[in-house]
Parts: sequence; structure tokens; C-alpha cells
Amino acid sequence: MGSFQPHLEKLKKLMHINDVQLALISDRMLQDMSIGLQKSTKSNVRMEMLPSYVDSLPDGSERGAYIGLDLGGTNLRVLLLTLTDSIDGGAKFDATIKSESYKVPNEKLEGTSAELFDFIAANMVDFAIKNGLEEKMLPVGFTFSFPFDQDRIDHAILKQWTKAYNIKDGVGEDVVQMLRDAIARQGSLKFEVVAVCNDTVGTLVSGVSEDQNCQIGLIVGTGTNAAYLEKVSNIESVNGYKDDRFMCVDMEWEYFADTGALNHFVTEFDKQVDATSPMPGEFIFEKMISGMYLGEIVRLILCQLASVGNIFNEKCLGDLGTTGGFDSRYVSDITEEAIAGHGETNVVKSILASVGVKASQGDVHTVQLVCEFVSIRAAHLCAAGISAVARKIKANHPEKNDLVVTAGVDGSVYAGHPTFDTLLEDKTDELCRNHGVKVQFIRAKDGSGKGAALIAAGMYRHRK
Repeated sequence: MGSFQPHLEKLKKLMHINDVQLALISDRMLQDMSIGLQKSTKSNVRMEMLPSYVDSLPDGSERGAYIGLDLGGTNLRVLLLTLTDSIDGGAKFDATIKSESYKVPNEKLEGTSAELFDFIAANMVDFAIKNGLEEKMLPVGFTFSFPFDQDRIDHAILKQWTKAYNIKDGVGEDVVQMLRDAIARQGSLKFEVVAVCNDTVGTLVSGVSEDQNCQIGLIVGTGTNAAYLEKVSNIESVNGYKDDRFMCVDMEWEYFADTGALNHFVTEFDKQVDATSPMPGEFIFEKMISGMYLGEIVRLILCQLASVGNIFNEKCLGDLGTTGGFDSRYVSDITEEAIAGHGETNVVKSILASVGVKASQGDVHTVQLVCEFVSIRAAHLCAAGISAVARKIKANHPEKNDLVVTAGVDGSVYAGHPTFDTLLEDKTDELCRNHGVKVQFIRAKDGSGKGAALIAAGMYRHRK
């Protein structure tokens, strides 16, 4: 990037994490993964390493119609997945998907658990009516993107509401039963909830339907998390399975840095983001990577630069001076214009004007660089995590000298940010290069909702 003005050089250095440091972060995560898999030691780390009880992945033989539910962020998605014989006569199914998204109203984010699940069930009825499914008895897979404990595939005890949810109750209760009760209150649906999973597990399963070599599920959107295939013999809390089987493990890696693993890299801006977040002191790793926070990190940096006269020649910063006043999608839009290489600045000027700031050409360049620095750090931290996961998978296959694994990825940052995917992929490749493993990345089409429906299909296949 060449040389910058002193304040930008200082910022670049502050946000940069070099390869040696990223490798150490990867080492620490790998260590925490192994500790978290053991009942006797997992209290020493924050990453939960939760068994999903999903140990059967799509093999192409599944047929029939299944419902996928996906509650993540502030949207509910209801999906009908229909699996039929392949038109070319192959063993793999053909999949058709019909889906609809429903915005979760603000009052449901802060009400009771019964109110939220009644909202979900009511929209399942709406979806059923629109698609002529009122009389159909269909299996349901439920992607529930909040931390929970499982002891079987259709039983999940909620540990904590996260993201934008501030619901008054429900912690310690079975989310599957809460959904079943809400469906029963509707009175008209014949759907049966047979499986619950985290969004990363759903994304992994969806990825397997695209690539049988998929062993990692990754979400980089409003939040971030990962899941992967682990040998059952390494999961101390799971009993009754053959040791040579593999099971999807939900890492809950957003907790990774909560024991101080990234303290050396946490900046004053990260500390401010954490202090004003719903859960200070938690999800530090997520707050440095995910779409819920990237815009706020950029906003705080710009405000700090403005306060010392390095940018924006005005005292009032409008919405930019307000918490949450710079959306993360602005980071993507500004970056997209910057990398186009045409010297255009209409987008960044329009965004700054919309938040109450009039920018000079020099200001525009600074804003573009701030977005770049924040984006690179986020992608590289994510790469450190994925390299740790890849190395853990490699340790389960010592017989393979050069292992290639696929990561199925979903989420608004990975899909919508113009450079995040390349930054993540290139840095992961560098960090894995000397460990006998390579990671290929694919978009997990239809993501966690499709994955939940496929898990339901797998449950039905085993019942037959």
C-alpha cells in the first residue's frame, strides 16, 4: 500500500496482525479446541465445542419433501426442500427449494420466548397455506442460531440469547419443545420437528450436498462461528457411538478470545465496541470479525481521527458521531468502489453525506483505507481460526500426507464484502501450507436452512 501520512501509518500498524502472530493465534485455537472436547478440562476455555449429534451426512440417496426453519439474526426463513431422482439418472438427488423470509418484529426480540415461538409457528402456517402443505405430514429441521446444549438430535437446552435478542425467559428450556408447543397452539399444522442444529452445522451439511469433501461449516455474517467433523472418540461427552464415526461439532468460536487469547491485538476501538455492546466482555473474537461490528469499528476510528483534526473539517459529525451510525454494509460498498480502480468516489461521498459528513478528496481516501485495514484484520483473524480447524481435521487423518478439505461458507460478510472471501482464502492457504492440509472454500447454497432440511431428511432415511 506504500507510505501514508503518519496517522494512517500508525493506524495501519495498529490494525495489522502479521503471519507469525496469526500462526500463534491458530496454535492457541487448536489447543483450546482439544481442551474443549474433554469434559474434564473444558471449563478452562470458553469455546464450547458442542456435539451436534449429527453423525449422518447427505449421501445422495435422500428423497421426499422436508421443511427447514432458520432463525438467525432478525430474520426467520421457512424453506421447503424437495428431493427427487436425478434427471440424468445419477445417484445424487435433484433438489428444488421454495422459501420465504419473515422479519422478526422488534417487540419479539424483547418479549417472551412463547411470543417468539408463536411468531415462528404462525409463519410456518402462512408458508404452509401459500404452498398447499396444510394437510402434509412433513419432517422439520430447525436451525437455531443461539448457544445450546444437546444430548440428542431433537433436544436442545438454550444456554443464552445472543445477537439482538433480549428475551426475558427461555434459558434452560428445550427449544424443540418450545417450537412443538407453539405449533400445537396453532392447531392446524401436521409438521413434526425431528432435528435441531446450529447454523454452522446446517451450513456444513448443506455444503456436503454440494461437495462430499466438505468437512467445515463457516458463518461470517451478523455473527461468526464454525463447525467441523470430529472423530467421536475425541468427544468425551458423547457415548454410545462407534469410535470410528465422525460427528459435526459446533465450536461456538465467537467465545474464543474471552479468556484473553487476543488481548495483545485488542485496540482501543475494540474496547469501545465491547463496552457499548449488549454483552460486554463476551464474544471478543466475533466483535473483531462479524458484520454486526465492522461498521462500528470503522465509525469509531473515523471519529477519533476527526477529533484530532486528521479528517473532516467540521465539529458536528451528524449520525457518524452516534453509536451504530455507520452500517457495516457501508464498509462493503466503499471497498467495492475503491477496488474498481476507476478513481470514482461517488459512493463513499454519498454514504458520508447520508451520515451527515461532507468529505474532501483526502477524507475520502482516508475512509477507504480505514475500511481496508478493518476488513483485512477481520478476514485474517477468520483465516487463523479456519487454519486451526483444518489442522485439527488433519490430525484425525494421519494417514493422508496432503489432505484437502472443503469449507462451506454462508453469511452476509463472506457473500457481500467484495474482498473478504479472497483475503480469507489466501491467508488460510498461507497458514496451512506447512501443515499438510489445504482448504477449499465454497458458498453453501441456501446455507443453514437447506442444511436443517437435509438433516431432517437424514433422520427420516434412518427411520425407514
